[in-house]
This record gives sequence, structure tokens and C-alpha cells, in this order.
Amino acid sequence: MRERRRNYELMIIISPLHANEEGVTATVERISQSITNAGGEVAGVNQSPPWGRRKLAYPIREYASGEASRRNFTEGYYALFTFSLAAAKVAEVERTLKLTDSVMRHLITLVEQKAIPAEEVAEEAEPVADQAE
Repeated sequence: MRERRRNYELMIIISPLHANEEGVTATVERISQSITNAGGEVAGVNQSPPWGRRKLAYPIREYASGEASRRNFTEGYYALFTFSLAAAKVAEVERTLKLTDSVMRHLITLVEQKAIPAEEVAEEAEPVADQAE
């Protein structure tokens, strides 16, 4: 029986200790490889504005590698992945995320439908406005 592939978005926050160019590249590559090894296909990784290095809404207490106590982080490096994967394989990807020390937080969400471009939404809204007058 063939499993149904679904579209997902994954947002990760990389620790500022690993937010240099090498650390970000290594983390993104590890997660992309994890998705591919689980039978998925990465459609894209977005690190450009508004993502990238940003101030967090609230401090996150997290263990830093090599330190015995928790540390408060007020910044992080955001990256957004879009990928397709069988629903049963999402747990494997999530396990990799939990075991990756540089990832402070992550969130995987299911994309139900394709987003409608802003131009199409504006075109659809214009005739409705004309009818109301």
C-alpha cells in the first residue's frame, strides 16, 4: 500500500551559539538530509528576510553545549523549510530535530492547500467591490 504524501512547513530556531555561517549551513544540511532519508522531498529553505537572525518574543532557557546549567537566549536564527513527506515518516524527522543540539525550537505544520498569490486575491476582490456600489 502506498502512503499518501503531504506537504509540510517546518520552522526552526537555531541557537545563537551556532548561528554563524558554518553552523547554520551544517544544521540546514542535516535537517534536509533527514527529510530526504525518510523518503521526503525538500521544496525549499527560506532564510532570507523576514527570517534569519531575529530577536525572540521572550527569552528561551536552553542548555548550551558544554555547559552544566541553562542559559537565557534572547536571539535566534530562523529558517523555514517546505517539504513533502509521508505522514508516517514525520516522527523520524522530528526525532532528528530533537537530537540536534543547535535547534532550540521547531514546529512542523501541515499545509492543507496551496497559498493563493496576492495578485489573484486582489483580482477576485475587485468584482465584489463593483457590485456593492
